[in-house]
Amino acid sequence: MAEPPSAAPDMDPSRQYHAEWGVMKEQDFHPLTLKHQRDLENLYQTGSCIPDFYFWQANLGGYCMADMVQNIVVSSEGVFVLVRRIVEGAAHPGRRKKKQQPPASTTSSQTLSS
Repeated sequence: MAEPPSAAPDMDPSRQYHAEWGVMKEQDFHPLTLKHQRDLENLYQTGSCIPDFYFWQANLGGYCMADMVQNIVVSSEGVFVLVRRIVEGAAHPGRRKKKQQPPASTTSSQTLSS
């Protein structure tokens, strides 16, 4: 199993770090959506680097396939290098679930005036 290319800075033990997944496109790092980053990181952490992780990424032309064994992402726009890098800071918490609104009261009170 090949190790994905990653850039680990000199890590200060007093600071927090997290993994970030993306592709190199036109010599720039383009992060994947948070859900796909989380899914890839979970696979990576469990040692399950798979050759066919399918996902939708609009800025890469739609449906894509990540090959974690060869460290590539294939899309309609081409083949890109899959990158896992370690960055400073806490991981994004992700989407928050909306709080359920209590149902509106269905009874209404009317007052009659004389």
